[in-house]
Amino acid sequence: MKTKTILIIALVAAIAGTGAWWMVSRRAPSPPGATAPAGRKILYYQSAMHPWIKSDRPGKCPICGMDLVPIYADATGTNAAGGITFNPDSVSAIHVQTDVVERRTLRHTLRVAGTISVNSWTAAWFTFDAYQRDLPWFKVGQTVEITVPSMPGKIFTAQIKRRGAQPYADEKFDETTDSIKVRAEISNPGIGTGDFGAGKLFNNFYAEGRVLADAPEVLTVPRSAVLWPGGRPIVYVDAGGHYESRSVKLGRAGDEFWEVLDGLKAGERVVTTGNLLIDSEAQLANGH
Repeated sequence: MKTKTILIIALVAAIAGTGAWWMVSRRAPSPPGATAPAGRKILYYQSAMHPWIKSDRPGKCPICGMDLVPIYADATGTNAAGGITFNPDSVSAIHVQTDVVERRTLRHTLRVAGTISVNSWTAAWFTFDAYQRDLPWFKVGQTVEITVPSMPGKIFTAQIKRRGAQPYADEKFDETTDSIKVRAEISNPGIGTGDFGAGKLFNNFYAEGRVLADAPEVLTVPRSAVLWPGGRPIVYVDAGGHYESRSVKLGRAGDEFWEVLDGLKAGERVVTTGNLLIDSEAQLANGH
């Protein structure tokens, strides 16, 4: 009987201990104004990627799923000289990253669609629409990689050329499609085999093309650095913890970089990650 009593007491103690551990582990996060482990006061938690998401408790951003970062009472931004200043702790908390403004080769991948015009077994043309926004990228002599649905896995190559004295593109601009027609000569049209001409390019086949265009070295800024508040492009320039909002004039958009026509100079550093939060704090500091 005594042994049974001891076992019951031990079991109750174990259950009580487990319950206490569960309550501690499930304890609610610190309320607003709580003190951080290092003795610093936390004002609130904020999403680094979506700065309008704020909470009085730790958690994750409901949009991107990233952890909310603490904003400390002694680490808030201060408005100064047309920008905003953060201390190193805040810069680390919002994961600020920067990149240098420099001259680079600007590269852009153009994807086009059109039709095949077959002249003979050894000659064919790919005619496609070039939209107005892409015209600065097209040049005579460029190579076009072509694929057609009936030949999966096969890539044809073509070159944008002049046809005698005629331009490589129609001089008439089509206002309904905002484009012109461009022609590229296919160098390996293929020879038909099989009942339905397997491997043969038929007249008026639908085709898709890819043009890898580039421009000589120009002043560039990473695309992720550019924000568009009110439809106008700006970047935040890093001046050692002080972040200045700078309006920029942009040229062509490459795959990874924008061409910069005005507003920046080589060697300056611009914010590429965390700029949304910086802009949000700057707007609050300026009363916007």
